[in-house]
Amino acid sequence: MLAQLQFSPEEKAAQTPQPTTVEQAFQLFASEGYLLLQEVFEPEAIDILHGAFLETYSQYCASATHADALLVGNRRVMVTVRLEPPFNDPLFYAHPLLLPILKRILGPELLLSGFGAVVSLPGSADQQVHRDLSHLFGDEMLDALIPCYALNLLIPLVDVNEENGMTRLWPGSHAVYDAHYTELAKQMLYVDPPIAKGSCLIFDYRLIHLGRANRSAAPRPLLYNTYSRAWFRDPVNYNQQSPLVIPTAERERIPAEHQRLFLAAEIL
Repeated sequence: MLAQLQFSPEEKAAQTPQPTTVEQAFQLFASEGYLLLQEVFEPEAIDILHGAFLETYSQYCASATHADALLVGNRRVMVTVRLEPPFNDPLFYAHPLLLPILKRILGPELLLSGFGAVVSLPGSADQQVHRDLSHLFGDEMLDALIPCYALNLLIPLVDVNEENGMTRLWPGSHAVYDAHYTELAKQMLYVDPPIAKGSCLIFDYRLIHLGRANRSAAPRPLLYNTYSRAWFRDPVNYNQQSPLVIPTAERERIPAEHQRLFLAAEIL
């Protein structure tokens, strides 16, 4: 059974989750290491992002080899997306239905520490099994006690399905200390959740996962937000690019209540 949650019509109308919903989301995420959140964004808004991405970042939709983007698998590339229109919108980095859940998981002082997209090109193969970052201390007993220190929020810009490649997840693997991802994955059950345009997925940085092959004729871009505790910086995944870039003029457009989210950003 998938760990998933759908907000009530009343919560959507108020753009505020009930405390019981926030707690339910936290408990599911803490147990499973991921949570699928259904029908959060308007599909029309996602279509606008998709069109802008294809126009501005077209080179990353044609080739996976770039000096300023990380190759993360066969024909699969991780691109930093500048926080500028239409991406510079609180709905996409501080959605009022999502932010209380993110703060419950990571604490009220959380940061947006990465903003980009992973593009799976047509013909890409399955990724290798991996964690985005492993346990911090290399100590089985200590790491078992550490709460989530970072997570990814995936916002697909197209419907994600069997044809263009879902993200395979190993529920509960975030809480299992084992450096041998492939062997651990063989011992645990996985899920392949489809994600409809407008829905999103959050998962713990330590969760074992992989991106499935893209057998469609079109690129499959997944927008991602990385949120973390204030002290965390990713030491592995950003050797070729900055994790979060904001043009100077765009920084001024961020509402005052969300400015703190961007303390780790590079301002250009």
